[in-house]
Amino acid sequence: MGGLGARRATCAICPHACQLAEGQTGLCHGRVAVGGEVVDANYGRVTALTTVRQLAAIARRHLKHVYVGNC
Repeated sequence: MGGLGARRATCAICPHACQLAEGQTGLCHGRVAVGGEVVDANYGRVTALTTVRQLAAIARRHLKHVYVGNC
């Protein structure tokens, strides 16, 4: 395996163990090779949003099945 692009970084985060060339993204689309290292592609970025209505719906849910015997 010689020639151009022989320098690859191996991602050890998931079982895929992607061999990434410079600037290439792994199968998870969450890691990218930069400077011969695998780094988090979305570090410091908003990756999920929710609304106040969704948060209120979660807060209203009954948790009887979680606290058995305490109701």
